[in-house]
Amino acid sequence: MRQYVWLLLAAATLSAGCGTSTNVEQQRSALLALDREWSQTTTDINKFLSYYAADASVYPQGMPLTTGSDAIRDAMTKMTSMPGFALQWSATKADVSASGDLGYTAGSYQMTANDAAGKPMTEKGKYVTVWKKQSNGQWKVTEDIFNADAPPPPPAPAVAPKSKRAAPARSTSKRPTPRKRG
Repeated sequence: MRQYVWLLLAAATLSAGCGTSTNVEQQRSALLALDREWSQTTTDINKFLSYYAADASVYPQGMPLTTGSDAIRDAMTKMTSMPGFALQWSATKADVSASGDLGYTAGSYQMTANDAAGKPMTEKGKYVTVWKKQSNGQWKVTEDIFNADAPPPPPAPAVAPKSKRAAPARSTSKRPTPRKRG
């Protein structure tokens, strides 16, 4: 009987140590759905930003790292206020850790904005977003990185400034003809 009690106690301790199990497939589907939901908020900056954790970081192409709610709001406000701005993305895959508290989504995006001449320019690219489950059980973005498929367009060629010097005046007088030495 004493061995039986020890065996039950050992089994209880072992099962308590294993913790709760996570249905990874269910969490993966939930993360994909959440990413799709987020992609529909690009015209509402407050709703869009609500998906980021307070200490999140954004890694935009060709720009410095942006960390924290205020810095992300500033960067995203500048981006979304560009004339002709539009952004669409679609997650193609997601994964979640076995513990169910960390996951990522990855996919492709298309962003459009007007160039200096007012002509719409479209950038296509890919992204990876890291999500972390918060203490309240909600998924929030902690890391967001994206980059274009094509290199950025080359800068416009530099135009040489026009010289302010006037061309030398032509003389209308004839030069004396050199003499022949004889």
